[in-house]
Amino acid sequence: MRDEVKILAIMLATSLALTTCDMAPTSTPIPSLSRAGDYAQAHNEGTWYQIFPWSFYDSNGDGIGDLNGIAQKLDYLNDSNTYAHRQAILDHGECNNSLHVDGLWLCPIMPSPSYHKYDTKNYVDIDPTFGTLDDFRILLKKCHERGIKLIIDFVMNHASQDHEWFQKALEEVRSGRPGRYASYFNFYYGATPPENYKFKTADSNGLYSYYKWWGHPAENVWYEGSFWTGMPDLNWDSQALRDEFKEIVKFWLGMGLDGFRLDATSWPYNYRGMERFWDGVNGDEKNIELWTWFNEICKEVNPNVFLVGECWEGEDTIANYYRSGMDYFGFQFSTQNGAGGSVLWGAKGNGQDWVSANYYWNRKIKMRNPNAISVPFLSNHDQDRSAHFFMADERKMGGSLLLLAPGAPFIYYGEEIGQTSGAGFEYPDSNRRGPMVWTWPKSAGMTEPPPEWTWSEQAPNPENGGLSVDDQLKDENSLLRVYIRANNLKKKYPFIAWGDIESLNNQINIKEIAAYRVIDNDPKSPTVGKRVVVAHNTNYAYDIGFSLPTGKVPLNNELPGYSVRNPNWKPTISDTHWVSLPPYSSAIIEEE
Repeated sequence: MRDEVKILAIMLATSLALTTCDMAPTSTPIPSLSRAGDYAQAHNEGTWYQIFPWSFYDSNGDGIGDLNGIAQKLDYLNDSNTYAHRQAILDHGECNNSLHVDGLWLCPIMPSPSYHKYDTKNYVDIDPTFGTLDDFRILLKKCHERGIKLIIDFVMNHASQDHEWFQKALEEVRSGRPGRYASYFNFYYGATPPENYKFKTADSNGLYSYYKWWGHPAENVWYEGSFWTGMPDLNWDSQALRDEFKEIVKFWLGMGLDGFRLDATSWPYNYRGMERFWDGVNGDEKNIELWTWFNEICKEVNPNVFLVGECWEGEDTIANYYRSGMDYFGFQFSTQNGAGGSVLWGAKGNGQDWVSANYYWNRKIKMRNPNAISVPFLSNHDQDRSAHFFMADERKMGGSLLLLAPGAPFIYYGEEIGQTSGAGFEYPDSNRRGPMVWTWPKSAGMTEPPPEWTWSEQAPNPENGGLSVDDQLKDENSLLRVYIRANNLKKKYPFIAWGDIESLNNQINIKEIAAYRVIDNDPKSPTVGKRVVVAHNTNYAYDIGFSLPTGKVPLNNELPGYSVRNPNWKPTISDTHWVSLPPYSSAIIEEE
């Protein structure tokens, strides 16, 4: 067989009918993820999906989403519950029945007095709003049967004021005999809390100062709550507290959980104020020591555990935290903070910026940890949804860039249908965590909004390309179809997520073209050494041609797919390796 270049392209918003993967699921479950034949699942890289449980799917009619509701929607998330079905995806090239995500992140599900559950009052149970531990075990089993990994939010900077530990700590300090439980928290003694524990931050209005929250449970007794007094901060200098969490880790990972998303990882040692240094002590270094310890105790239970941290800091600080052995969300890729938005804003787009952001970020984090995983996303539960930054076609291009990026990209639930919310800090966070729009008008299973909700448009705006899941599954040109199509393409080349990447900016040198080579670098992979070029045209209106940086002879000169602007305009590749891509399109170029 002669050398070939096989081109498999996805064109965003096409009228082409997708090949239907109609393999009926059988009763044979997928074996353990470590079994041969399912190699890609040995990696934590892949496509992940973030769920805010309250708002996802309601199984019992109380208006609140729950664990059983998530289980009922697994076919939407990944319906590949047999090897035959998964092989069909590879054979057909398309399977348009689900997103086929590789992993789920559930926002907090432990008992808590709040709707958001970020104030934990019991680290080894499930909030009854969402179900029971048995419900969780069933969900975990069903996820693993489909090859879906599952991680849960883990809040270690603070606990709830209702936690038994804190209530016992209050008893100790009020009695004048602080002991074991008082050591779990940051108590201070004196007429006032330490006044100099403050931090300064700047906004568009200039510089202003904040003081941290201080609880005052007794005369001359104070405790620290970084976010508010209902969330007392934990003291990680307490060995007894670390011993507690070591047992908690064994509880969750011992039942088969695949990992944790760690909340507020730059806060535990912020020295009561977000200052980087305090009395000569580097708070970031203390945090890195904490997360190194946590990573080690988790890997004692599950060597392949996936630990991804929220470190909402500057790029260099985030990269430094990779020294802990954990991975961290790349806030610089989000639509609100960086490359995810700047690549597509403006008439022409800047694909080269996207390549540079990914290439240099991967180099930077792997210098801290050679096993580091990039974790890009467009938006999450604390940010305005990406639909507020992108118009309809931009959302499709943004989804394609995200899902075909190296690492472990995360989809925020509803992002794949262009779901909207109130934008800006004047709106409550609950607006960013609204009900998943499965059907419109609403049907059984759709949840009520969480408390403090003020956003009136519960449904995506049809004028901006947003419709319900049900509507978009029926529309081959929908945003959801783009997400499905992109992830189907990724399933054929899973090493796009973990391989070595080479920027092609200098070789192609066209601003709107995002192109990079990926080489499967895992010696245990059945496709080790395989090479592909991932290419995107980020221009919204014009086709763009470029010379393919390879000496291989193309298989043919016509590529499958259609452009957004003109469904009859097909991209082509010539015998001289000239590739033509229509507006807002993405392609995988296989090198052999």
